[in-house]
Amino acid sequence: MEWNLFIIPVTNILVELIKKTKVASTNWLPWIAVVIGGVLGAIYAAVFKVDYFVYIVEGLIYGASAAGIYDATKSSYVMIKNGKE
Repeated sequence: MEWNLFIIPVTNILVELIKKTKVASTNWLPWIAVVIGGVLGAIYAAVFKVDYFVYIVEGLIYGASAAGIYDATKSSYVMIKNGKE
């Protein structure tokens, strides 16, 4: 099993915590998710002693995926709330 796949849900959780504390503007949250993904990828590479470059890039991609999941969920919620299909 690829343990680095847990980067996506962990990134989502961390971004939600940042959002709740209002440390950063919501406009920055997708970029913050990408950075968090890269950092988590680097941590994964350090712990499992694998190639840093590969796992940092994967972490950045997973962070971008987490940002996309966040945006898609948010837009769906707004559409449902406003009664639009």
